[in-house]
Amino acid sequence: MTAADVERLVRSVIVEHALPFTFVSVGSARPGWNVTVRSETGELVKFPLPDGRPVDMRTTVAEILEAHA
Repeated sequence: MTAADVERLVRSVIVEHALPFTFVSVGSARPGWNVTVRSETGELVKFPLPDGRPVDMRTTVAEILEAHA
């Protein structure tokens, strides 16, 4: 999976779950990715996203962002 793939995955989770976030960035971090999003209040939310199957990564992103919404 590339950084562009992770960006698409995070953006799609935000849209599909109608979460109040905007994608900011993704960076490579072993073993996985560091993701940054911005809440509608302007707060930056940063979290690690482990490599894995896309379906598992989507679930992780949804759980993390729903907890911060």
